[in-house]
Amino acid sequence: MAIRKRRVGNSTYIEEYRSRRVGGKVVTEFVRYVGKEGSGKKIVESARIVDRVKSTGSTRAGDIDLLWSLAQDMDIPGIIDRMRYGNSSISAGKVLTAWAINRVIDPESATQLESWVKTTDIPRLSGIDREKWSKDLFLDSLDAICFDDRTTQELRDLSKKIDMEIFREWREKHPLKGGDHVAYDLTTVLFFGTSCPLAEFGYNPGHLNRRQINIALMASGEDYQPEYHAVFEGSRTGVTTIRNLLASLPEPRDGQSPGTIIWDRGNMSMGSLRDLESTPWRLISGIPKSVKQIRDVLQHVEIRTGPQNLTRKANTAHIYSTLAHGMLYGRVRNIAVYLNPLKALNESDERNGELSLIGKELDRLSGKCVEWDESRIRAEISRITGAWKDYMDVRISRKGGKRIVWRYRSHAINASERLDGKSAILCTDTSLSAEEIVNTYLEKDFVEKVFRTMKTQEEIVPVRHRLERRVRAYVFVMVTAYRLIAAIVYLLRESGAKEPWEMSQELLGRLSRVERMEITLGKEHRIWYLNLRKETAETLKKIGYGKLFDEKNQKYSL
Repeated sequence: MAIRKRRVGNSTYIEEYRSRRVGGKVVTEFVRYVGKEGSGKKIVESARIVDRVKSTGSTRAGDIDLLWSLAQDMDIPGIIDRMRYGNSSISAGKVLTAWAINRVIDPESATQLESWVKTTDIPRLSGIDREKWSKDLFLDSLDAICFDDRTTQELRDLSKKIDMEIFREWREKHPLKGGDHVAYDLTTVLFFGTSCPLAEFGYNPGHLNRRQINIALMASGEDYQPEYHAVFEGSRTGVTTIRNLLASLPEPRDGQSPGTIIWDRGNMSMGSLRDLESTPWRLISGIPKSVKQIRDVLQHVEIRTGPQNLTRKANTAHIYSTLAHGMLYGRVRNIAVYLNPLKALNESDERNGELSLIGKELDRLSGKCVEWDESRIRAEISRITGAWKDYMDVRISRKGGKRIVWRYRSHAINASERLDGKSAILCTDTSLSAEEIVNTYLEKDFVEKVFRTMKTQEEIVPVRHRLERRVRAYVFVMVTAYRLIAAIVYLLRESGAKEPWEMSQELLGRLSRVERMEITLGKEHRIWYLNLRKETAETLKKIGYGKLFDEKNQKYSL
């Protein structure tokens, strides 16, 4: 041991160091802080005390312990084990919870999970020996919630019911302060391999030659918790999944409306609307402009860009809206029409630019096609006008002068101008104003944030599983992982955090450096948590987990 003095300002601090040889080199290590010189404190040789410290090594504990405690409070392991298939002595609920935690903080494939778990606090928390963690243990746990029934030769998927029970448990502990509004949408997940029957070619402009699956999700706008999820074949479209959704939703209590479902215009059809109206749910949905009745409404509704119609303020363009009534899907309905002036200007500029170029190309064609036959000229006219043909009146002249005579169809252009920047939203709740309908609809992108979180933070792709049962169970693990993230965001928001999503990542990042160490100091046994910062401990206290790393309450397990 060696005593060193360190001068800081006008004070001298005394510190104790020790030296040891590592790889042929002498390394000096800090042992302890003794005191300030001149304080009267006697310097005591500590070699005999330090030499008696025995440690089993440290394990990653900070983020692991918080997420595990959250899962326990949400009863995720217990619900899985109560509803799972089989009677293995090892808890499938704890194993799948461990996998979900891994997806939140350090995504690994099933082949790497075994080694990852052994570096963390999960074996102690779960009560499952380190030696028992293996790839097969994880895969067997997937098979406990989705499996092939040997009796009926059918696939039995328990994951959706388990997931809905987990949500029910959450909602009982965290009831809504007002009515619920939920958003429903689909996202595609690229699939590697061809053996899984779910993997099909579907609509995906960026990956036309890749197989995919579809994940459907309905999430609460109040606390971002998923209320329903499902896995569909890659070729399914949103509108074809609506009945699956409605058939799975729980019955409302006391005859009250369970809330409002918000979905995108791609899910809208007369059939899906009728199906929803047979339930107690209300609906807010965009309506595609391809619906003739909506085009008629949009062309006749004028929206003044004045303060009385201002709905949303934005940096680039404000949104204005008004409430209209029109015949749609068999009866007169409430339709909120909103206008984005900047979008209207861009649409008008694009149309004017394209039509101007088409006119110039037709003039050039007229000069060079004098000797062409009419079939060739018609083919070239069709190529030039393309999708804009309804705005052009073009004919081939058999008289002298220009071979091609054309003009703009002012009626069609004027009709499009009345549609520029406008969109329509159907709402079955007649008590809402245009402003309330538009704001609720435009804020539905929180479900897209769920998908982004699953695809980026959890790294849901690539899907390495090939069996349908394991793909479905794997998606359940991804949804469970997202539930834990959403729970942290909710608790931070309730504690007053201004940016709960960003702060949740910061909190997990700081906790990832916290390690748990079990030591023997002479005859004394202690638990130490290393690298726990004061501000991190204060944040944990605000969200109700202030005693999570209280060393006095920890069990010593050497």
